[in-house]
Amino acid sequence: MQISVKCPACSSDSSFFIAKSAFQGPFRCWKCKALFTLKAKNGEIQFFEPLTQEEFDKQKSAKSKKKSKEKTA
Repeated sequence: MQISVKCPACSSDSSFFIAKSAFQGPFRCWKCKALFTLKAKNGEIQFFEPLTQEEFDKQKSAKSKKKSKEKTA
């Protein structure tokens, strides 16, 4: 499923594909590099909030750990 995002900081359009109907995690604008927490369901954005670099790194790390656990299970 494709999710389309308009960056609140610079108004650039972005899109990415997800395997499931829901996504929650960190997002970085490709143009201005602004950081956000993004939550989307069925292709619709439900939550979009600015993040600090530290919070972004924590979310990204937690997501990577979750994926590695899923692969070993």
